[in-house]
Amino acid sequence: MTPELQAAVGQLLGREDVAAFGMVVPAELHFALAKLLKDNGYVFYVTVVASHWPAQPAAKGAPETAEHFEVATVLRNLPQLQDNRTGSQTFSWRVDLAAGQDIDSLVPLFAGADWQEREQYDLVGVRFAGHPDLRRLMMDEDWPGHPLRRDYAIETPHAPWR
Repeated sequence: MTPELQAAVGQLLGREDVAAFGMVVPAELHFALAKLLKDNGYVFYVTVVASHWPAQPAAKGAPETAEHFEVATVLRNLPQLQDNRTGSQTFSWRVDLAAGQDIDSLVPLFAGADWQEREQYDLVGVRFAGHPDLRRLMMDEDWPGHPLRRDYAIETPHAPWR
């Protein structure tokens, strides 16, 4: 990441310690960060991954935690042939969401976000605000729950796939 881009990301996030891997970003800055990165050459949408964390009671000195979700996004730049860099670079960040909180869709910026966001909605239950077609992708429309949530009962009966 160039020093100029690092400064711009820091200014957007209101912090000086900017890392290109795994920073936690407030949900309200998720879309703006993606747009800033896209405008600076990070034009390849690599992935979005959502994780579900059920509520946990306090135990062994660890505090009680409420149910929440974590959404990680990864973008990659594609350097031009005239660049002196030897390869592309990735930038990833995480957004923590409370149960029931939406995250902005990146489909308006990256067409490749469409099916990946639908997959995370379908399997984990994260809702992407502004997604043009947020409906189930892999499971039947009447499927109960989201099978990759940590509180999903493994014994849930289902009809065989055909």
